[in-house]
Amino acid sequence: MRRSAPRLLAAALAAGALLTAAPLPATAGPAAPPPAAAPADRVTATVALHRLYSGAGTDHFYTANWDEAVNAFNNLGYRYEGVAGKIMPTAHAGTVALHRLYSPGQSDHFYTTNWDEAVNAFNNLGYRYEGVTGYVWTSGRSPLYRLYSGAAGDHFYTTNWDEAVNAFNNLGYTYEGVAGHVDPA
Repeated sequence: MRRSAPRLLAAALAAGALLTAAPLPATAGPAAPPPAAAPADRVTATVALHRLYSGAGTDHFYTANWDEAVNAFNNLGYRYEGVAGKIMPTAHAGTVALHRLYSPGQSDHFYTTNWDEAVNAFNNLGYRYEGVTGYVWTSGRSPLYRLYSGAAGDHFYTTNWDEAVNAFNNLGYTYEGVAGHVDPA
């Protein structure tokens, strides 16, 4: 029987073990948008979009790469918060790339499906392009709400509307719309 990612992490932590992860290769910057979607007949299974948070860096971090999530937890001071939703690991009809960028100055991970927005963040706002996290649907699934706190320098994404409303009403976040659509966790 295969254990789920959060249970695997919990089991490792209970045993006092540290898991290892391969480092993410750095990229020079956004050169061009990813290739067009593959035909619908080549659809693959969804993967978990893991959500982590660093209180020290005031940064929400999302990744579909389990080794990267484990590394952030074990070595970078992030707390694992669960699965935000499920996304596609490859492009197919009805999906768009979810680009990931990082601002070392703000300690902020930023995710967008808008290529022009990614290029602007890279060219003008001090973000490094880190690649495509995965592919989200343009509609028809659970909305992934996007919020931003200028005071904290943090982008926050959630499928839980009540959590988004709380961040807006009580935590100083501004609602920025829907980043894309994901399958529920």
